[in-house]
Amino acid sequence: MIKSMLFSALLALGLLAATDAGAHAVLVDSTPPAKAELVGNKVEFHLRYNSRIDAKRSRLSLKGPGGAKTVAVTQGASEAELVARAEGLAPGQYVLFWDVLSVDGHVSRGQVPFSAIAP
Repeated sequence: MIKSMLFSALLALGLLAATDAGAHAVLVDSTPPAKAELVGNKVEFHLRYNSRIDAKRSRLSLKGPGGAKTVAVTQGASEAELVARAEGLAPGQYVLFWDVLSVDGHVSRGQVPFSAIAP
């Protein structure tokens, strides 16, 4: 009886841990997509996640030929989307780093590499 109760408790704990691990926000789509080649010196980012994102507590930073800078982020068309703009991009390789807080309190991080080419 005690072994059965202990097994049930451990099984429930394992299932709970598995649910927690899957709760992190995952980037499901981005515009521009990873490894895109953009023509010009402006870009509008649309990052879509598999869960709602707290835009006020999420950060985007852009690293490229001119160094690194923080990019202002706003909520997109849904609570699972973030939008940002960057201008004055010099030709070269860039990486948009994202650090987002999903509304369930989990932080996720990732990156979207792309290049800018002169028109």
